[in-house]
Amino acid sequence: MRKFIGVTLAVGVLVFAGCAGQENFNEAKIKADITQVLHTQDAAWNAGDIDGFMAHYLTSESLRFASGGRVNRGWQATIDGYKTRYPDKAAMGILDFKNLEIKVLSADYAQVFGRWELTRAHDKPGGLFTLLLNKQDEKWVIISDHTSSDESTDPVIIDPVAIDADFPPSAVELDFDSHGSALNGHFYLANGAGPHPTVIMLHGFPGYEKNLDMAQAIRRAGFNVLFFHYRGAWGSEGDFSMVNVVQDALAASEFVRSENSITKYRIDPERITYIGHSMGGFAALAAGAQDVNVGCVAGLSPADYGIRGGMFAGEEAAQARLDFAAYVDGKHLLGRGPLKGTSGKHLLKEIADHADAFSVAKQASEFANRSVYLSAAKGDTVLPPSIYHTALVEAFEVQTDVNLTHKLFKGDHSYSWTRLALTNDVVKWLGINCR
Repeated sequence: MRKFIGVTLAVGVLVFAGCAGQENFNEAKIKADITQVLHTQDAAWNAGDIDGFMAHYLTSESLRFASGGRVNRGWQATIDGYKTRYPDKAAMGILDFKNLEIKVLSADYAQVFGRWELTRAHDKPGGLFTLLLNKQDEKWVIISDHTSSDESTDPVIIDPVAIDADFPPSAVELDFDSHGSALNGHFYLANGAGPHPTVIMLHGFPGYEKNLDMAQAIRRAGFNVLFFHYRGAWGSEGDFSMVNVVQDALAASEFVRSENSITKYRIDPERITYIGHSMGGFAALAAGAQDVNVGCVAGLSPADYGIRGGMFAGEEAAQARLDFAAYVDGKHLLGRGPLKGTSGKHLLKEIADHADAFSVAKQASEFANRSVYLSAAKGDTVLPPSIYHTALVEAFEVQTDVNLTHKLFKGDHSYSWTRLALTNDVVKWLGINCR
C-alpha cells in the first residue's frame, strides 16, 4: 500500500508501440519484483527514512513528477521537497499502498496504478497514483509519478471524514491574562488526541474582519486555532494601544505554551504559528521578531506602521490624519465603537513616537531559520501592495536564512474575491512548513 505525502508526485502515461511481444519475459516475476519495490518504499517511509524511500526513483533530472496541475522534474528537487515538508516521523505518518494494479508493458517497462493513504495523528489524506517504472542495470526504478488527492480530504472545503469520539473537534470559550487584563477569546480545537500544532490568529484594526472562516479550515487541517481580542477591544479588559497589541500577541504565545494549556488543549509547544491580517499582520511580525518560540509567522496584507507613520507625517497628510482619527473615534457609528481607552489623536501620536520600533520591515533579520508567509491583494486601497507588500518582501528576500513565501491575490483588503484561494494557500503553507 502506498501512503503518500503532500508533495504529490506525478506520473505521465507513456505509450510504447509494439513493446509487448518484442521479446519474451516473465510477467509474473516482473510483477513480483515491482511489488517488492513498493513494499520496500512503504517500509522505508514508515521508518522515517526518506532517503530509502527515494532510492527507488530515477536519480536524474529526467525524473518526472506531476500533481496539482503542475509538472516538475528532478530527483534532488523531489527529495529536498520531501525533507522540507516532512521534517520528522510524526509529520510523515504511516504510508499504505492499496488496490495495486501492475501492467507489464515490456521486459523493461511497467505501469502501476493504485491508491495511497497516509495516516497521521490529525488527519488521513488519500488519493490515486500512477507510476511508470523502467528496468535499469537489473533494477526497477520509477521514472514518472503522478499522484492526486481525494477532494474528500481537502480541509478547505470538506469536513473531517472521521471524528475521534474521545477527542472530537470543538470550540472552547476562554480568557487569559495579559499584563493584568483578561483577554476574551476562544480555542478551535482540532480532531484527535494530538498534540496538535497551534495557530494564534490575530485580527486587524479594529477587528470587524476576524478571518474565522480561515480559522475553521486551519482547524480541519489538524491545527488548533486560538482567536482573541486585544486589550480594550471588543470587551477585553484594559485599554487599546498599538504597543498593547504586540504585547497581547506575546501573551497569547506564552498562554498556549503554558503547561496547563499544553495538557488541556492538546498543544504541541514546539509548533506555534502567528497568523495576522492587516494590523494583526503587523502584530504577528512585530511579536514574531521577539518570540523565537514561534516557528512560523504569516502576515496577510500586514501593516507596517513605520511606513504608515510616514504617510501620516507633514502638512500634506493633514486630511489623512483627520480621516484616521475620525475612524478611530467612531464618527461613522451610532455608538462608541469596539475600542476603549484610546482615541484617534492618541494612536496617531503613538505611531509617530514608535515609528522605528513599529517598522516590521526593519526586523526581517530576526526571523533566521524560520518560515514567513506574506500576502497582499492587488486591489487593496487600505494598504496598497505597491507600498507595503513590496517593501516587506524586499526586506525579507535579502535575508537568505529566512524561508520566505509571498503571494499576490486579486481583490480587496479583506480578500473578499479570493477567500478560498487565500485559505487554500495558507493551509498548504502551514502543512509544509509549520506542522
